[in-house]
Amino acid sequence: MPIPSRTRAIIRRIAGRPMASGRVPAKWPLLLDRYQTLFESVSLPPLPAPVLLVHTGGKPLAYIAAGRPEQRQSIPGFVTFVPREVRAEIALRGVGEGTLIYFSDEQALPSWLRRASAREPFTFTNEVIVSLTRKLMRVVEAGGEEESYLRTLGNALLAEVQHELEKPLESRRLPASRSGLRIAHAATHYIERHLGEPLSVADLAAACGLGTTSFAKSFRGATGVTPHRYLRRARIDRACELLRTTALPVGDVAITVGFRGQSHFCTAFSQERGMTPSAYRRSCMGKMRG
Repeated sequence: MPIPSRTRAIIRRIAGRPMASGRVPAKWPLLLDRYQTLFESVSLPPLPAPVLLVHTGGKPLAYIAAGRPEQRQSIPGFVTFVPREVRAEIALRGVGEGTLIYFSDEQALPSWLRRASAREPFTFTNEVIVSLTRKLMRVVEAGGEEESYLRTLGNALLAEVQHELEKPLESRRLPASRSGLRIAHAATHYIERHLGEPLSVADLAAACGLGTTSFAKSFRGATGVTPHRYLRRARIDRACELLRTTALPVGDVAITVGFRGQSHFCTAFSQERGMTPSAYRRSCMGKMRG
């Protein structure tokens, strides 16, 4: 059954039809629209419900709210929260790609989302939200999945969004310069293209034409995490996808995503996910059967 959304209707009138869309039957139903579009500037009226923009592209992003311009680089790992009842201007120069997440505005919003009031949009980093959003879009675009699986993913996304929005606003601000954001953008794209290779922080710095210390400082300022932590999380995210969707042995998964061996991979995976790769695979299979 379609979820009515005035917020989605407003944005579609402005941005046009998305490349793909879907419905997620989570605890609070979600609507997803994936866009790849070319525009210079969009003025958003006050929206009936909040919206999340999950960045998967890499173009300069600017927005104006509360009379103050903000400059951000749209890079994978970034999420922009647009509060309800806030007028904003968003500029995305060039082809922008990302997924908009809508909450149904025909029913009561959860209390934690109603409390997430702000006078302007704000951008933060959260690889978990990005990873879950990408997975949800792949699932709804492919079709054929049971609602219980979508619900599990959707509820996990809601839990992560709640955790993020309940942080103090000051802790989410990204103090990076525009040059720092460009460096982080180049590094994250390099990581995506070479994830299965034995990358080091020095390799990433060299790819960006910088010394290791300068690169690490710029990257952390832009993303909120060290290059090493970002790289490890990216490898674990890819490993999770392989564990869920393939029958590759754990050792092969480890090598495929760039770890030196199975032992190192299992240690890193347990630190990030709180369980071994094999236990993670069994839990996913159990959810699919349930």
